[in-house]
This record gives sequence, C-alpha cells and structure tokens, in this order.
Amino acid sequence: MSFIVCALILFSQFSQSNDVFLPQWMTPEESLRVDEIGKGHVVTAPPDCWVVTPGEFEPLQGIFVTWRYGTYNSIFREIVREVVEVSKAFIIARNGSEQSSITSYLNSGGVPLDSVEFYIYDNNSIWMRDYGPWFMRKQDDAEGITDFQYNRPRPQDDTIPWRIGQTWGIPVFGSPLEHPGGNYMVDGLGVGFASNLIYQENTGYSASEIDSLMYEYSGLDTLVVMQRINIEYTGHIDLWTKSLNDTLVMVGEYEPGHSNYNLLNQHADSIERCKNGEGFNFRVVRMPMPWSTSDAPPSYLNSLFVNKKILVPLWSEPEDDTALFIYEQVLPGYDVVGINCSAMSGSGGAIHCITMQIPSDRFIHIRHTRLPDTNDTLNPYRVRARITTSSNLQTDSTRVFYRVNHGSYSSVLLSTVVDTPGVYAGYIPAQSGGDTVEYYLLAKNTESIRRTSPMHVPPQIYRFIVTGNPGTSEQQSRSPVRIVCTSANPTSTVLSFALDLSEQTGVRIDVFNALGQNVGTLVNDHYAAGTHSVTWRFNDNTGNALPNGAYFYRVSTGSRVQTGKVLYIR
Repeated sequence: MSFIVCALILFSQFSQSNDVFLPQWMTPEESLRVDEIGKGHVVTAPPDCWVVTPGEFEPLQGIFVTWRYGTYNSIFREIVREVVEVSKAFIIARNGSEQSSITSYLNSGGVPLDSVEFYIYDNNSIWMRDYGPWFMRKQDDAEGITDFQYNRPRPQDDTIPWRIGQTWGIPVFGSPLEHPGGNYMVDGLGVGFASNLIYQENTGYSASEIDSLMYEYSGLDTLVVMQRINIEYTGHIDLWTKSLNDTLVMVGEYEPGHSNYNLLNQHADSIERCKNGEGFNFRVVRMPMPWSTSDAPPSYLNSLFVNKKILVPLWSEPEDDTALFIYEQVLPGYDVVGINCSAMSGSGGAIHCITMQIPSDRFIHIRHTRLPDTNDTLNPYRVRARITTSSNLQTDSTRVFYRVNHGSYSSVLLSTVVDTPGVYAGYIPAQSGGDTVEYYLLAKNTESIRRTSPMHVPPQIYRFIVTGNPGTSEQQSRSPVRIVCTSANPTSTVLSFALDLSEQTGVRIDVFNALGQNVGTLVNDHYAAGTHSVTWRFNDNTGNALPNGAYFYRVSTGSRVQTGKVLYIR
C-alpha cells in the first residue's frame, strides 16, 4: 500500500490537464524535458516468487483504452463495438464530462454499454500500450501488475498502472527498466521479444542485467533482442511483428528495394531459429507491408487479439484485402475484423498502440522443461512442472500421459513437491535402450479450465530417446562428466549440485548476482571418479547472507562449461 501512496503523491505533482494531442513519438517541446522521464514512475522490489506473463493471444477478460474524446473517435468506437461482443471494455476518461461525451457517442453508434466500464484518471496521451499495466500471474496463484517506466515525459500516463492496481486491489511491481509496451511481445511461456531500443534506453544496465530484470519482474527465461527497423521512429517491435500463438509469429515484409527488405528477412530467419518456452521452434508467416518511407509507416501487424477475434488496422491501401486474407488463413476459427485506421496515418501507431489486454482471471499456466535424451535404462524419468492456477486443481487431474514407441498412452500422477509451492513432479517408468518416449502434461481446475503442456496436443508432443542398450549398467552408459543442479527453482534454502564422474576431473562452480558480480566460488578442486555433492547456502565469499533475487551459476570442467539460473527466495 505504501508504494501506491507514493505513486499517487507523485501523480498529484503533475496533475495539470491538457488538451494537446501528443503523438506516439516525442514532440520537440517534450525533447526539451527529457529529464522528466520517469518522474511519475515508482521502482519497487520484484515479486518474491516466480511469475509468468501471459501471451496476448490467451483468453482475456477485457481491454483498456485511454479515450481522449475528440481524438480518433470513430476508431475508438469501432474497437469498443468489437470488444464488448466478446469481453469487457474499460475506458479511461479524464473527467465526468468526457465520460458523458463518450457515452453519448457510443449510444449514437448503437454500441451497447452493458460491458463498458469507465475510470476517471487524468492522463497525457492515448498510447495505452506503451504505459499501461502488464498483468502477470505469480507463484502464489495471485495476479500482479508489472509497471515499466514510460519513455516519454508524460508523468500522468506513467501512473496509470498504479491507479489500476489500487482500484482493482492488485499489487504493482515497478521495474527500473524504461520499456514501452509496444516494444514487448511474449509467447506466454517465458520467451520475450524486443528491439534493441531496450538497450538504447537502458544504458545503465548491461544486456545480462536487463535479462535478469525481465526474469525477476516478468518471468522471462529468454529475451530475444533484434535490431530496430530502419527509418521508423519509435523502434517498437509491434509495427513489424506479431505473436499469433505460442509458436507462430507474423513478420512484416517489404518489397525488394526497400531499406527494410533485407533486415526483415533476417529477422524472420532469426525468429525461426529460436525456440519457444516449451522447446519448439517458432514458425513464421509473412505479412506484406505497404511501401512507405515515412518514419511512421502503416502496418497490418499492429493488431489486437480479443478472445476469438483479431482486430486488424486497415489503411485504404491496395494490400488491405490481402492482409485480411492472410489473417483468415493463419488463424482459422477466429473472427478477423478490419477497422479503418486511415485517420491515424502518420501518428506512429494504430489499434495495438492504443489498447492494453487484461488476461482472464480464470487460468492455468504450466511451465515445464522437456526431458532430454538419456542413457539411463534403470531409473524412472522425473517430470517436473511449475503450475499456477486461479482455483484448486481437480483431484487426480494433474497427470503426465506417456507412450512408448507410438503405443497406447498411460498416465502417472503429478504430485506436489514438498516445501516448494506450485511445483509438481511425477515419474515415467524406466524404458529400454532404443525406445522413444512421447509425453505431455495435463491439468484441470475447479473452474473447468483445462491446460496441457505442450500447449497444443496434438500436434505438439514432448519426446526423448533412451539411447542406452538393454542391460547396460548405469556406470557404462553415463558420460564421463555429469553435473546436475538438484535444487528446486525457486529455492528458499540451498543451491546444490550432484556430481557423477567416471574419471578424475577438475571442477569449478561459481555463482554470480544479477550485476554479474561473483558472489561465491563453491568449489575449485579435483574430484576422484564417483558421485559427489556440493551444497551452498547463499552466503557470499566472506560468509554474509545474500539477499533474495536471481543468481546465475557457471560449472566449469576442463573445456566444458554449463550455466544456469536460480531464483532465491527466503
């Protein structure tokens, strides 16, 4: 609550209202006030647990817009018209008079108001995507809001997430990163995308520090950063790429000869080489971009998911019909709705830029790292997952389904891991050398929400091969050096490693904090062949207890190096 009070005190210092339209880019007058960027922003400690940020394509309860009456009225009305058919529209207005004007305008256009809700918050601009709240789910199954610093000197806008958090009773976690929402896209499984604008606007942090902060505040295990496109002013990724689901990404495509033709082809290739949070390669579909050399070009990728609808900006360009056709082909089962955004030409944005999604409050998220191929033919294979849910899981519903060599599926129960809330584990029985094991996870809660991991079963399925030969002993089949982090993640106690060595080996294990500083060298010695364990209690090299946070370990054995990340929460 103290953070909310602090934010609102700051808000009151900048509460002068104005009627000047502010574009998405920084105006010449604002460029003289860059020292005011962040004055309405409050930085807090990150959540003291692991979190997950849902994808925009996941089920929603509604959409936020900041509607400054008189600015793009017809576009806002068409957005609200489509939204209220399948969810709620939450409209931010500056005062009661503006609310009345918007209400009358919606009524005159035949838009029903039973799914419209207003909030009176002062604001500077309409660009809700860039300053709005990023909803996430926490380990304790509760919702939270991540608030990034807005990259414009617009302090009233920068407090909107805090206003929403106070109104809805949701905790807000203020990230120290300057990071507009138009430059942020996630797969809902721990992988995010941004342009290198995130580096340009956060020069006080290294790339690894930015990665760590995105993990702590937003639950990203991987942040993929790509070069911003040429000419375009904002540097935002949402003008040339779009996550259509957890494995399908749309990337813009200019005609040959355009300065972004080769660059966007390179980005499409790069994305196809990346894996999502479940270990599957992203697939890419291309979308024609209207030829433009403007620094605010039109784009069909600045679209908005609203449950089983997608709202697509149209520009009265020859490519409009092609854009709608491509969306219809790649999103079967969706209602593809075009909205004429010609009035926004040259403004720097479109539908996505003036909206912010609110994920459904009924959910299950499963985070699982797929099992690798193994030589082990003697021991069962541990399947571990982090699960967040909006209600209790149904009894005996959380299971691993597996089959061997394309046979029939069997299942085993996933049980809670003692002293590790939200973490579940189960065991697939040991199999013979040469067997192929396919499996997936299933969870259901008492709100009748069903979720699998992988997210789409079939065609997606986890698979590993038992490479050992029948009858091979564990000693014969193991690699010369096998070092595994055996701690829970997150952990509240220790960081531990199991060493399985078939020959004498030099081992060094170092731990680093989010700033890249070495805070502990666990071992630096030679170990005889056999099994060994290493345990560290999160004390630095002088014996002092370390604070909560993300830590990175590096295990070096001769020429081999393996790294990992663990979240420590006491």
